[in-house]
Amino acid sequence: MQKYLPREEARIVAEDMKRLESKTMLTMMTDGWEDELHRALYGTLLAELGSRLVVLSLEDISGERATAVKLLEVVELALKKKGTTIKQLICLVTDNPTTMRAFRHLFEAKYLWVLTTYCSLHVLNTNVGKATDYPAAKQAISANTRIVSFFTSSHYWGGQLEAVKGRLGLKRRLKTHTAMRWYSLILQAVSVQKHCQALIEVCLRDDTQQSWNGYSVINTDIVKAVLDVTHWQRNAQLIRICKPLIDAIGNLESRDATLADCMLELIWAECQMATLVIEDTDDLAFTWHAQQMIHKGFHEMNTDLHWFTLFLHPLGQQLVVTSATHSRQVKDAYRIALGLAKRWNWTKESAKQLIIDIEQYSQGNTPFTGGTIDTVSWWKSPLIASEKHPLKAMAIRVLSIVPHSAKIERLFSNLRGVQNPKRCRLSVSQMETHGVLRNHYNHDLLGGATIRWHHAHMHTHNRGLDVRKLTDLTANW
Repeated sequence: MQKYLPREEARIVAEDMKRLESKTMLTMMTDGWEDELHRALYGTLLAELGSRLVVLSLEDISGERATAVKLLEVVELALKKKGTTIKQLICLVTDNPTTMRAFRHLFEAKYLWVLTTYCSLHVLNTNVGKATDYPAAKQAISANTRIVSFFTSSHYWGGQLEAVKGRLGLKRRLKTHTAMRWYSLILQAVSVQKHCQALIEVCLRDDTQQSWNGYSVINTDIVKAVLDVTHWQRNAQLIRICKPLIDAIGNLESRDATLADCMLELIWAECQMATLVIEDTDDLAFTWHAQQMIHKGFHEMNTDLHWFTLFLHPLGQQLVVTSATHSRQVKDAYRIALGLAKRWNWTKESAKQLIIDIEQYSQGNTPFTGGTIDTVSWWKSPLIASEKHPLKAMAIRVLSIVPHSAKIERLFSNLRGVQNPKRCRLSVSQMETHGVLRNHYNHDLLGGATIRWHHAHMHTHNRGLDVRKLTDLTANW
């Protein structure tokens, strides 16, 4: 293996370097991971909408501070490994803790023309955590975890539950875990709620708490939680409150989403929370707390770049240009566009034409008439001449940003499959090799198709902006 793996890696790296030579719309993402040996590993990769990602490197910074300066060194070294230059990047995407925010500011200050933004999935997941940071929600989540842990670890009572499920026609399993904590916990709550009837039926049996012939019983706290009506009421409320954010995460991860899609899903989630139906059994203080947290998170995520990207979707500009308090107007589009033009060192003539283009585009005048749900294809159409209309180049550029770093989480997930407690002596360079090879082979096995991560708890929208949500929000928001 020591002979053939390096040779195969060299072949794949050569292919990647050749493919990257002509790329100018790349999004770079980086994130940290602690492996089985408790090493602090940082992975960096390049992504492009509708194309296979390229793994750049896996760096070990154990024993060093993961400061913004150190992370800058890590990504610069990673780019050199594949012969890629900073000029080929359009955006840097990371999750949103304090260190990563400082890193993005430092990167942006050094490479002014590269945009930076947060990972939409991470921030949505964090907002779910903030919304559920309430005693009643914590109790429901804790009870769900204990229920799932008991029935998945007990072969007898787990089997009894399966038998009842079979009789009731319930095929869904109890959810254990996924990569993102709060997202996972809400999906767990959904799975437990689906098992409500089956769980109650099992816990009402005579041998549940009274041991017969020395056989095991169900723990008292589990029975108490399952038979507690308040738990099911609070769990149902928890699901209703968090479902809009969970659906947004699923929708964005299941397809080639743009920043415009992120903004639309964010507005939809905010609208769903603002119009949430209050039921008689709800804890009103919990609902109020969640609404406040999600509303605050909405305004934090509603950046100029996200708003401008949805504005540049021909079907979305009517939604984002409103008279609502704190909303942006066409004049804000001028300001944002000129700021981008300055960062990209555009000429004064191009900037003047850019203002004219935005005015004509906002009024729906030629050549900016019509529109389709696939906004990138619409902007790339020959009806709009890029030589005469610089807004076309700007729109294609910002709409080509990959808005989340889910792909790097999948890289770490793949590496977890390679490294385990009985196979944990792999060096960092060997793990990087495995990551590069697996990424390449997955792509080949799918015949060049982009991997989509579909979510069993929902029906996701497949391509382009969700017109149903867009129409509803434009009419009612």
